[in-house]
Amino acid sequence: MKWPVYTQGELARLLKNAVAELDPAPSSILVLIDQNLHQQLEPLVQSCLDPYGMPYRLIGFEAFERHKSLAHLEELARLAVRFGTDRASVILAIGGGVTSDLGGLLAAVLLRGIRWGAIPTSLLAMVDAALGGKTAVDLPEGKNLIGAFHQPDFILCDIDTLASLPHREWSCGLGELLKTALISGPEMLATLEQTDAQDLRQPSPFLLDLVAEAGQTKMRIVEEDPMESGIRKVLNLGHTFGHALETAAGHQDLAHGEAVGLGLLCACHLAEEMEVAEEALTRRVDALLRKLSLPRQYPGELPGPDRLRTLLLRDKKAESGRLDLVLPVKPGQCILLRKVDPVLAVTTLREVLA
Repeated sequence: MKWPVYTQGELARLLKNAVAELDPAPSSILVLIDQNLHQQLEPLVQSCLDPYGMPYRLIGFEAFERHKSLAHLEELARLAVRFGTDRASVILAIGGGVTSDLGGLLAAVLLRGIRWGAIPTSLLAMVDAALGGKTAVDLPEGKNLIGAFHQPDFILCDIDTLASLPHREWSCGLGELLKTALISGPEMLATLEQTDAQDLRQPSPFLLDLVAEAGQTKMRIVEEDPMESGIRKVLNLGHTFGHALETAAGHQDLAHGEAVGLGLLCACHLAEEMEVAEEALTRRVDALLRKLSLPRQYPGELPGPDRLRTLLLRDKKAESGRLDLVLPVKPGQCILLRKVDPVLAVTTLREVLA
């Protein structure tokens, strides 16, 4: 399992080395790139791949959440086949979480599996989405319902690529970083609380260290449980609530990192209601959501109980009409509640967000 490499200003060197170390050497490389980055990064990609003399093709696409679909996956697969992709080819996904999800899943299913690498260019992808080998597309019924575990051959994270990230995308990444801080321990959570908000939104040696620490926290857990049969489930903290809210609202009104933030608020509230969380944890998370420019209320009218129950039960960890819920006890410690009645989760959503 390859761990991500974190750097600042060294992407070209890292990509050249990553391609050189592929064994066997790739017969061709298909580059899927967020079209917003095409002009910025195309010269760098070309300068890295040209010396190897292999065929490669850049495909720019609109990396919107609505394009995380089976239809778009098929479109990319057909382009790959027409390009001449074979089992010795490599897919390179450059962009945020949508790009790594699509690129990784394409690599998992094309020709029954080929190699791939990721260059995440959003904060959310660097600390979560591009790490750990989970790849997926959405259905109208819910998030990430069609997918596969398929580990990349390399993950290259250069925080200088975050410089042009829109404010909302920074916030979404900080939502996942907050989740990781709750899992990691008191030090990372205190860092988020004590650091000026603007310093969390610009590439710097400080941010490089923080992002690398978050990524390493996730990878330690993934390495212990790559197929999510045990401890890796703690990484879903906030996501059972969050995915239901994101599907209900639609991505334009509630982006993934925003939904995760609300999910964390709900998980903390339920943990305090059950008297398993340390005092004031909900208050601390609420204050951080405000500081990180993340929503603390659902956008619009919350769906009714029946609709919420249906969405919650579409969670990939639900079984036989029951939920697995990850709840925080204190920074650095979570518990997994098995076979939870979804009525309890619906009640929590309505208490916190209605």
